[in-house]
Amino acid sequence: MMPLEQKSVTLGENAFPYYIQCNADKETIVLLHAAFADYTLFEEQIAYLQDQYQLVVLNLPGHGLQATATTAARTKFTIKDMPDIISGILADNHIESCHLLGVSLGSLVAQAFADRYPQQVQSVIIVGGYSIHKANKRIRKEQLMEGLKWLGYILFSMTRFKQYVLKASCYTEEGRRLFDQGIRHFRRQSFQAMSGMGSFFTDRWKPMPYPMLLLVGEHDRDLIHEAANLLHQLEPRSRLVVLPGAGHCANADRPEAFNQVVGDYLSALFARQ
Repeated sequence: MMPLEQKSVTLGENAFPYYIQCNADKETIVLLHAAFADYTLFEEQIAYLQDQYQLVVLNLPGHGLQATATTAARTKFTIKDMPDIISGILADNHIESCHLLGVSLGSLVAQAFADRYPQQVQSVIIVGGYSIHKANKRIRKEQLMEGLKWLGYILFSMTRFKQYVLKASCYTEEGRRLFDQGIRHFRRQSFQAMSGMGSFFTDRWKPMPYPMLLLVGEHDRDLIHEAANLLHQLEPRSRLVVLPGAGHCANADRPEAFNQVVGDYLSALFARQ
């Protein structure tokens, strides 16, 4: 795998780090990882896509190597800043538009960026996620209950919390290995940087103006399958794929099959242009 170039984008008076695999003459894909992991969750996707695309990868606020107690307390960025951060990254690199691939929390960030900057979006790939605009009341209620369960773990043992999240997020040993690379850096203080996500949710009942791939692992929760099926019915430009043998983070559980689905999907988009 070719090395990624580390850069930073300035928002206000603060710099946000990210990585880019420069292929200036290629289409750009922004990769957005799941909560508690980091960009290494996309290890297999980076290796597969880097020759065909220009890749932008980053750690969400509070995640990755920078998620130490000191940095988390000092950071000026939270999840709600991510749409503006992504737009700034594109501007700094003279990228007019991009594809977004988001897993779980990353898929909510991808949709929020697409909502705020629709002219900069070519497509959105949602993995193990749900809509920030429509048919999401039931799953958001369940997410709130899940958060209360997390709180019980967090108060007494971050180790038990991480074990619980790791098991819930990935179905295979390979997936858990990739997820563990990121979650080991997550701290209690990191939750400060996850605030503001509620600002992403806005009612939009008209179909989205961009094509959408909905990808769900076979062994993901029933509610995720239900949300994906309903969103597929409401979005005429969407495609739904269930990936056999995968859980919530399908890209980590079944990387070869996942890469093939994503590669074929993007190739088909280009063929229609």
